Amino acid sequence: MPAFVYLLLPILFWSGNYVLGRLTVSGGIDPYTISFFRWGFACLLIMPFALPKIRKDWPLVIKHWPMLLFFAFLGICNYNLFLYIGLTSTTVTNAVLLNSIMPVMILITARLLLGSKTSQLQNVGIIISTIGAIVIVSRGSMDTLLHLTVSKGDLWIITAAVSWAVYSVLLIRRPGMHLLSFFAVTAIMGTCIQFPLYVLFSHTEISTLTTANWGAILYMAIFASIGAFICWNVGIQQLGAATAGHFVHLLPVFSIFLSIIFLEETIQSFHGIGIMLIFSGIGIATILNQRVKKHALTKSFGD
Repeated sequence: MPAFVYLLLPILFWSGNYVLGRLTVSGGIDPYTISFFRWGFACLLIMPFALPKIRKDWPLVIKHWPMLLFFAFLGICNYNLFLYIGLTSTTVTNAVLLNSIMPVMILITARLLLGSKTSQLQNVGIIISTIGAIVIVSRGSMDTLLHLTVSKGDLWIITAAVSWAVYSVLLIRRPGMHLLSFFAVTAIMGTCIQFPLYVLFSHTEISTLTTANWGAILYMAIFASIGAFICWNVGIQQLGAATAGHFVHLLPVFSIFLSIIFLEETIQSFHGIGIMLIFSGIGIATILNQRVKKHALTKSFGD
């Protein structure tokens, strides 16, 4: 299979997760039930393959369990649960466009938490992308912005994105474990964190879940969780992280296309303005910034 397919598949899987998440919560299944069973099934399915790696890495698990718990809290519990809560009151289109600002949010988080310096181009990109997110959240209305009548769903999506940005930045401090054992251990911890939330706040009767509901949750467990993780890491190994990062920009394209087909959502003018600003900002902060740095480096060697 061509290497780029390993990067296309996770984007498709995650896009399907947005659409199915919206369909499931709009069908009356609460976010706590969806997230808990998604990760519960993912843990059961991955354990036979991950157990040998976990046994080998067990001393690292014991030594670094507070850090692993923090990763589980951010990446497994917060991001996914907040995403599903957000989808109860916002559209897939809004959710995926707001999440597309993630590369810029990671730059901001890296500067705040690790002291990583940003260039002038990155700062310009951050400002432009932020304006794009504001346009989407405010629905392109200055009156909405001034009176702060922002959708609660959009705020949940932004909170989920912040959580994932912190998770992504701190991955540089991940213990030297095998990726499979790291994924399995954090998935188990994240599921355990979600269990009391599920018990306390879930209002969905398990007996009312239909075959379609269970099918959607299994899709999320198999494809959006395990399959996406494995394919993404294989793709990064073969093509590199820099190339992989550009594939993330296809997430809004796939998700919006699927939401138009399956959810009959429509694209409005403020979506177009917002996505243009977000992608312009991302392009300036990442692609253009890298080219300028490469040109400056080449020129310095030439001199």
